[in-house]
Amino acid sequence: MKIQITNISGHQTSKVFAITLVILMLPFSFISIFFFFMTPEMKTNNGEQIPSFSFLFFAFAPLFYGVMFYFMQRLFCWVYNLVAKKVGGFEFETSE
Repeated sequence: MKIQITNISGHQTSKVFAITLVILMLPFSFISIFFFFMTPEMKTNNGEQIPSFSFLFFAFAPLFYGVMFYFMQRLFCWVYNLVAKKVGGFEFETSE
């Protein structure tokens, strides 16, 4: 039996994808934070200290990615729903 998806719930789909992305980004965040603390402070030839990259970026990177991905997924669902009304949606076949 062939089934077409003609409408995708934007909020629910975006929420699931954003939370999944946050969970998948957590290990990279911890690795980045670890290397951030392992690097020595950098100085110029005059002895001035170069400000190191902000710790908060690494700490909140999964949250930033989750929020950005949520909005991008909402945009994708909106465009998909417009296109699916005109030409039909994704089609897949199921069997019992």
